[in-house]
Amino acid sequence: MNIAGVLVHSLPEASDEVSAALAALPGVEVHQRSADGRMIVTIEDQDESTAGDSLLAMHRLEGVLSAALVYHHFEPTTLESPHTLESPRILESPRILQSKES
Repeated sequence: MNIAGVLVHSLPEASDEVSAALAALPGVEVHQRSADGRMIVTIEDQDESTAGDSLLAMHRLEGVLSAALVYHHFEPTTLESPHTLESPRILESPRILQSKES
């Protein structure tokens, strides 16, 4: 599961429309808005899309000037999730292994 915190900056005159469009994206929640068009947003992976997909979609919304990833948290998902990745292999150098054995 991915959870991302994003600072979105929109044109001030388009902030209502941008906020509504953001909230319509999968896994997106708008938490705070300012009068100058800045918004604090979180994104969580959903079954139909990843947090990364939603972040990319934010950049394509009309009225969005920028969408900056300011926080990211990852937790492994269950085997039933469509976004499960195989466990990465942890490789240790022979030098590290030798020092552990000594």
